Amino acid sequence: MITVLIADDHQVLIDGLKTMLDKENDIMVIGQASDGEEVFDRLKEQQPDVILLDINMPKMDGIDACKRITKEYPESKVLALTMYGEGSFITSMLKSGAKGYILKNSSKDQLIQAIKSVNAGENYYSQEVTKILISSLMPGKTISSNPLFPKITRREKEILKLIMEEYTTQEI
Repeated sequence: MITVLIADDHQVLIDGLKTMLDKENDIMVIGQASDGEEVFDRLKEQQPDVILLDINMPKMDGIDACKRITKEYPESKVLALTMYGEGSFITSMLKSGAKGYILKNSSKDQLIQAIKSVNAGENYYSQEVTKILISSLMPGKTISSNPLFPKITRREKEILKLIMEEYTTQEI
């Protein structure tokens, strides 16, 4: 029996996943969390085999939660289940220790396969995620090191520094 913890900030998604996974004979949902910090409250009670982890969550995002999970609870494997299909998010989660990455628009069969693969110690990336990773390796393509912050020019940095120092628009 594969035990699963679902971490997502959308209750309707959690309910849908639980309903879907409860129909599987070899998968059992043992808990849920609605934010990154709540994941660790649940992990103190039980360590699931697989954690379905969203990236965008309040209090602690999935990337930071993944880093901490793989450090403190290495026996639990993280499977990113998210709507973010950008290469920077994918690589951030993988670098943080996720064993798989699947998009929320994937089919039930893909999700079940991903859970079973990750539980078996294999890495799992949906076909769409694999294409994104491969295309990002092509010449001329780059993956931003931090998807949350855009690149800014030297002048924009100077202006931001002056704003932080409380200069007025005219002074700047």
